[in-house]
Amino acid sequence: MADHWQSLVANLAVVALFISAWVHVGQPLAARWPRIWRSVSFGLVMGLGAVCSILLAIPLDGAFFDLRFSLMALAGFFGWWPAAIIAAAITLVFRMSLGGQVMTAAIGICAAGTTGVLVSMFTRRRRVPLIGRALILALAVGVVSLGLSYILRLSIGSTVSPLSFPVAVTNMLATLLCALFILRNREVVRERDLFRAAFIEAPDFQYVKNNDARFAAVNTRVATYNGFASPSEMIGLSDFEITSTDRAMQLMLGEQKVLESGEALLDQEELLVGPDGKASWYLTSKVALHNPDGDVIGLAGVTRDITADKHLKQEVVESRNKLDYVLSEITDGIAMFDKNGVLVYCNEQYREFFPLTAEQRHPGATIRQILRAVAETQEQKGAPAHDYEKWVEEIADTLRFANEQEVQLHDERWLHIRTRPTSEGAALVVVSEVTKIKQAESALLSLTEQLRLLATTDGMTGLTNRRAFDQALEGEMSRAKRAGLPLSLLLIDVDRFKAYNDIYGHQAGDEALKTVATCLREALKRPGDIAARYGGEEFVAILPNTDEDGAFFIADAFRENLRALGLPHTGSEKSVLTASVGIAVIDERYTGMNATELIRRADEALYNAKGAGRDRVTGWRARSEIRPVGLRA
Repeated sequence: MADHWQSLVANLAVVALFISAWVHVGQPLAARWPRIWRSVSFGLVMGLGAVCSILLAIPLDGAFFDLRFSLMALAGFFGWWPAAIIAAAITLVFRMSLGGQVMTAAIGICAAGTTGVLVSMFTRRRRVPLIGRALILALAVGVVSLGLSYILRLSIGSTVSPLSFPVAVTNMLATLLCALFILRNREVVRERDLFRAAFIEAPDFQYVKNNDARFAAVNTRVATYNGFASPSEMIGLSDFEITSTDRAMQLMLGEQKVLESGEALLDQEELLVGPDGKASWYLTSKVALHNPDGDVIGLAGVTRDITADKHLKQEVVESRNKLDYVLSEITDGIAMFDKNGVLVYCNEQYREFFPLTAEQRHPGATIRQILRAVAETQEQKGAPAHDYEKWVEEIADTLRFANEQEVQLHDERWLHIRTRPTSEGAALVVVSEVTKIKQAESALLSLTEQLRLLATTDGMTGLTNRRAFDQALEGEMSRAKRAGLPLSLLLIDVDRFKAYNDIYGHQAGDEALKTVATCLREALKRPGDIAARYGGEEFVAILPNTDEDGAFFIADAFRENLRALGLPHTGSEKSVLTASVGIAVIDERYTGMNATELIRRADEALYNAKGAGRDRVTGWRARSEIRPVGLRA
């Protein structure tokens, strides 16, 4: 029995030996291989380990007990199907060469490898912790080992060996220890690779030197800066071999001081010229490295390029100086209030804009204190002299919103005040004097009104001109159609006006036209009626909401008033100055009519009035309608 236990221990030693060989020799060699070749190589090592385990098997009643199941399961668990197949193939070939119960052995080998693959799939999907994965694999291997032992004993018709359970437990322990060892080693390798990658690929310059001031490790940034293709090319070199003698001596003296004193060199700024001739700023820190006994074994350094930061700081300083200059020279007043309405900054111009309350406008004063002083001094027009608290609160609340307002001061000056709140709740107030602008604006409005009148008024008669009449007619027709109301148009022509000019002269003719315009203006009683000079001796009138009878009444009143003036006109058969009027109406019968058609009808009616003897009013009718032409009373 003691020999059997020695054999089991020897099997366990074989498993441990092959696992250790893979972890410390095989895995580092295969680290850069493709994944499939790493899996194949792992299966090959596990297969050879299983062969050695079989060589140390315990023979009992024609059966062999060993730890091959542990190696098969590990091959499937860590190397998946490729490793499991390779390991099983090697083990089966060797086992077949030994003879005996080959079929049972083959089933056991395949079952162990498959168990490793299935456990790996199960635990990976559920993200089981390392120790949990190892335990599940070990239990599965123990169950398979003990189950096959029972199957083997039943197949050969003997009783179960008392070693079956110890062999199963040994397989479990071997599997558990080896799985934990490999898993832990993988975690260590992963962490080591992570730290190595962080060191090599860090954007800062990172390096380690030994006590002889030679580089023991550098990252890619250091190697590239010094013109090397890879960090490995710098290992073993000193600063004297990569930079100038003076610079190397300077670095060595500083580093020796760190190594001898043990005090770290922190945040040392340097302005250096790189290999490309470009000047840059760097921030360097160096610390001494110690072994567990406290002895100094080297030095680690980190250098950071702070050129961009230096430029940024310089720009900030320059910008601040420029801002101070601008704020002191700008003509606008600038004030900044915090979220509580406290004045935190103001330039001198801001205070000068408010001479009566300048003493109140200083950092630390609140907006409410300032506004109360404004009300008490009546510095701003419109500020209440008494009971001004409500006014103060209303103005103070405007700091919370973007707004613009213009205020007039007691000395007639106008100020434009712009308030812009910030995201932190503060408010920027910009004050500008706009007195000249307000004066210019008032003058411009007056001039604009004069230009508007000139643009829409006939210069001689004072009536609306032709252009303004056209626009007014379009608008009134649209309004009449929408409201379903009538609209009338009068087209007026002074009778025999050419003869009047020839007899009395053009100056007298102009005076006669002014008289006609006055009569027409007096005939239109309503504010909405529009009288215009249409051209030459022609006049028009727009009569909104007026039907044909109303239009005849107004037109005839105009005609009679003009005739009653008795202006002599020897060139007319009437002996006095008279006018003829044509009327066109738009109502429910003619809703589709446009302005051109309405004027054409009025002109046609005017033509009929002249043809009927002049000095009369005639309305337009379609030719199919019968209407006597004559004086409308």
